[in-house]
Amino acid sequence: EIIFDASNNVYVAGCTESVNFPVTGSAFQASNGGSQDGVIIQLNNNLTSLLWSTYVGGINNDAVYVLTIDKSDPSKLYVGGGTMSTNFPTTSGTHHATYQGGTVDGFLMRFNSISKALVASTFIGTNQYDQVYGVQTDSLGGVFCMGQTLGAYPVVGSVYSNPGSAQFVSKLNATLTTLQVSTVYGSGSTVQCNI
Repeated sequence: EIIFDASNNVYVAGCTESVNFPVTGSAFQASNGGSQDGVIIQLNNNLTSLLWSTYVGGINNDAVYVLTIDKSDPSKLYVGGGTMSTNFPTTSGTHHATYQGGTVDGFLMRFNSISKALVASTFIGTNQYDQVYGVQTDSLGGVFCMGQTLGAYPVVGSVYSNPGSAQFVSKLNATLTTLQVSTVYGSGSTVQCNI
């Protein structure tokens, strides 16, 4: 994915298997954690300067798919994707600080867009296959993510839901500690999920 900040700088989400992917001095993770890692880069608007670049990952395959800047606080950069790494970098006290199981877990991270420091990071999902493919914030600072699951994804609150379905939408607080509302939608079957 590609997004722009208020200064029209360009943020890009991706992944690489390279051990010599270009990183900057402010990189959260300066080297490949093993196999495929996610990457986040920031370029100026005419693409002449690499402002920030970092690996994101653990010992196994990882990928960053999506990112967004908080509408209510542009210092908050949220990043989502999928990981097979049990040691993927998370922070204590978040929704799921430990790997949930299955072949792939989704993840959601918050960086400070100014200092580039990791503020919060959590796994998203169940003990089955899960991935995060979308992330957005609302005007009140809530963080929404969506994705796919083959597990019993939690339904939280009095929400519209199609039980047993393979697509999910969840809202977390800005510190990624609390799943505030959550639902699954679709046909009611994970068999039809094209993942």
